[in-house]
Amino acid sequence: MPITEEIFYKMSAGRTPDAGDFHAGKMYLLLQDPFGLWCNYHAPQEEAVEEPNLYENMRGRADRGNRDAWIHEYCRTTIIIRGADDDAKRFKNTLDAMAEGIEGIIGACLWDLRGQRGVWGTVNLLLKVNNGVSLFGDYHYKIVQLKRAGDLKEHYAVQTALMDMILTEVQSAKAANALFVLRSKEQSLDTDRFKERVRTCIEDWAAIKAGALVPEAKKPPKAAHAPWRVYANKYVFKHKDLVLLPHLSAAQRGLLRAAGLINYEDVLDAGLAKIKEILADPQNPADVLAAEIYSTAAAYRAQKPVARSREFWPPAVAARNLYFDFEATETFTGDTISFVYLIGLWDKEGGKFVSFIAKSEADEQSIFKQFADYIGDGADANLYHWTEYEVKKMQKLREKYPAIKADLEKLLSRCVDLKIVVEKSFYLPSPSLSLKAVAPAFGFRWRQTDCGAMDSMVYFTKWLAGGPQELMDKVLMYNEDDCRAMLFIEDYLNSHEVLEPVV
Repeated sequence: MPITEEIFYKMSAGRTPDAGDFHAGKMYLLLQDPFGLWCNYHAPQEEAVEEPNLYENMRGRADRGNRDAWIHEYCRTTIIIRGADDDAKRFKNTLDAMAEGIEGIIGACLWDLRGQRGVWGTVNLLLKVNNGVSLFGDYHYKIVQLKRAGDLKEHYAVQTALMDMILTEVQSAKAANALFVLRSKEQSLDTDRFKERVRTCIEDWAAIKAGALVPEAKKPPKAAHAPWRVYANKYVFKHKDLVLLPHLSAAQRGLLRAAGLINYEDVLDAGLAKIKEILADPQNPADVLAAEIYSTAAAYRAQKPVARSREFWPPAVAARNLYFDFEATETFTGDTISFVYLIGLWDKEGGKFVSFIAKSEADEQSIFKQFADYIGDGADANLYHWTEYEVKKMQKLREKYPAIKADLEKLLSRCVDLKIVVEKSFYLPSPSLSLKAVAPAFGFRWRQTDCGAMDSMVYFTKWLAGGPQELMDKVLMYNEDDCRAMLFIEDYLNSHEVLEPVV
């Protein structure tokens, strides 16, 4: 019997992978979105909502280009393992390629189904190493993972460690350290360090699948990844989960749950003194944190903001009040450049949305000059933004564009981070202080469900490439809504009841 058939029958144990086996690809969900994984098994399937990720698709195309370039440089002979609808065929084809000594095996499929719970999966690349001894001859294979991330992530390491364990059994030889080809560096990984982590991950998966473990969701509005994001958001609010309380770490939520406080109603019922006792830490007094989570729980119960300080609100009123937001491209490959392609602002007194668009990096300085000219000397204006992104961007551009440095300085002098002012002034019934969390807490809705910040970048890129004006219109509408959301929050907090401090 050929060696490849012997290996196939040995590792298959007379069957093919089924739902009871662990696929290495589940490591991502286990470590990045465990509640979404739980939903796969236990949530009502009709609650799943597909949300195509245009940004990930565009990044994926760039990734494949980078991957292909690296493989072309290091491998004289390559093969792509195909047959997505036939797992057995893919495993057999992988074994055939290994026996033939192909230098680069792309999309290699490996499995070990001999145990009570089988394991299997694929890797970006198996790279031939011309030393040592394996079942295939005087060479063996090592795993190469080509990733777009800047750093080696935990789920990359654990998933690769599992595949390395399978590879060792398949070729009867321990592979050299796995290699990660990251965005700007290469990094070797000793997978043996992660064997115990692999074991615990598979145990967690089995518990989640059986319903014995319900993992914690993330904070809305992204409590889970699609297709379970919408369902997970509803689930968290329905259960009044502790994850809705800002400032708490996972470990601190664990302390509260261990004390029997499962949701924010329990936090309120327990009382402030009890919360301080539970969270007490000699190195980090819990008084401030306890007050924050107790007051936020009160805001949730009343569905109203709770006053934190009267010192900072309302912000000083200017003759002109403008709410602005930037959209920027991202660097995908060596021939693409990141630049601000859109400055949008809502002019409160003018009652209008104003936008400045750059079609390339060459236009970036021009739109900032247009922005500055619209503001004028700025003495009578407040420029509101949410978070420090816009300010940091303009600070960097002062050095990039010395010709408009003075204009940028004037803009910076009039900036007001509305997020910071709100945070200092109120406790909110909101899981975080992100704009996408605070504005919906008071009833604001973005007009589009298929256009976020990253989607906007994709629409802009397609529009630049000759796409219809409708694509740019979607980008402008999204940016306008971001600007108007800030004014909406300010108006709401000025016009609605605010509860007195509860502590």
